[in-house]
Amino acid sequence: MMKKTWVYSAATLVVLGALTTACGSKEEVISTNAGAKAPATVTQGKTESSVKTVASNAKPAIDAQVSKIDGRNVTITYQTTNFQITADHMDQKAVQGEGHLHLYVDGKQKAMIGKAGPLTLNNLATGKHEIKLELQQNDHTDINVQKILNIEVK
Repeated sequence: MMKKTWVYSAATLVVLGALTTACGSKEEVISTNAGAKAPATVTQGKTESSVKTVASNAKPAIDAQVSKIDGRNVTITYQTTNFQITADHMDQKAVQGEGHLHLYVDGKQKAMIGKAGPLTLNNLATGKHEIKLELQQNDHTDINVQKILNIEVK
């Protein structure tokens, strides 16, 4: 099982592991919300089936929901239709109906997700946040399919 964790503190974001240049380098320091006292992380739970159907020429879709808010930790589950989430061909030629997710928190890219399963954002700063999951082809081409969740951490 491959697990990627992205850690960021109140003042900086440090992306562990290089994200591809096709998606733009994310190995930069980015200001985030002040007020978080501990580093925040993104972790992914065990792999589950996330694809309802994969039909040729059918438009991909994503549905996501917050399944749990526990203090400053938020767990999100998601499911795709007509789209297979996989890291097997990431950074390779685009294949219709196959790719990965880009995860954004408050407009800043935090992770690339190449497998199905719930993901947890740990130690989010107190306040309102916009979480966006965006489907991407293997070659990181945006296919303009996304799901936005607005949450509040108290």
